[in-house]
Amino acid sequence: MVLRALLAFVLAFGAGAAVYPMVIGWLARAGVGQPIREEGPPSHQSRSGTPTAGGIVFLALGLILYLVFDRSRAGGLVLLALLGGGGLGLVDDLRKVLARQNLGLRAREKVLIQLLTGLVLAFLGWRWGFAVQAVPFWHPVNLGAWLIPLGAVAFVAGTNAFNLTDGSDGLAAGVGAIAFATLTLIALRSQHAAAAWLPAILTGLLLAFLVYNLSPARVFMGDTGSLALGNALVAAAIVGGVLWYLPVLAVVLVAETVSVIAQVASFKRTGRRILRMSPLHNHFILGGWSDTRVALSFWAVGLIAALLTLALAPAGGRA
Repeated sequence: MVLRALLAFVLAFGAGAAVYPMVIGWLARAGVGQPIREEGPPSHQSRSGTPTAGGIVFLALGLILYLVFDRSRAGGLVLLALLGGGGLGLVDDLRKVLARQNLGLRAREKVLIQLLTGLVLAFLGWRWGFAVQAVPFWHPVNLGAWLIPLGAVAFVAGTNAFNLTDGSDGLAAGVGAIAFATLTLIALRSQHAAAAWLPAILTGLLLAFLVYNLSPARVFMGDTGSLALGNALVAAAIVGGVLWYLPVLAVVLVAETVSVIAQVASFKRTGRRILRMSPLHNHFILGGWSDTRVALSFWAVGLIAALLTLALAPAGGRA
């Protein structure tokens, strides 16, 4: 079981690393370049036109490797989440590229589609037998049909949190790789092999993407990647029975989201900003940090959160 997960990871990394140069060239020739927000950090303005929507590789190779290694319901739910989020993100990326500005789907449109997608995925999770979830410092609880509304909210929150984090070279990909690797280890430790394959594959694909996304980035994952990975992360936590641990594991994503909420609330209430710019990583970039320093620092926090999650999560048997 462990060797199979390791093989899936290695093949995913190798395939991703080999495919990305071709995909980057194709995206560049097709003119799929990233529009940069004018109100964003000045240091990021020079990156306008960098090939985006590189997350399409996650969808294509994720599907192929699922068919090779998995074909289970657990992996199927993660794959459906990946494809559902990625499909929405691809539409959003293409609208931005065609409009030649960083404005894709309207926020209301996006959230409504995410909520409907989340409801479908959570319903499938319930029907396919993934309603039992471990509760920190307590025993596993069968949520029953309550998984549907809870899961739907988790999908919307997780998808948008990952999207907010994807704004600095290497940041989201590294944090995501740590999170998916942790879910792989939890599933293997719990003898839940079916819940391990897709997270192992996505870990490999993310590390392959990092080769080309570290500063200065040669490609961005775009909403195609960030919405896909946010969705898949929640689905992987559900099938692994550790949904309640996700806020701990994804503490970097949580902090990025809270920073935006706090910034908006403070400005509306007092007219003052508590950060130089939100999300949180932009606050540090405007403070003089390089993208590399931001990425390494946030990865370190993500690694600490991963170790804490491993220490707290169930050690034996399925949740």
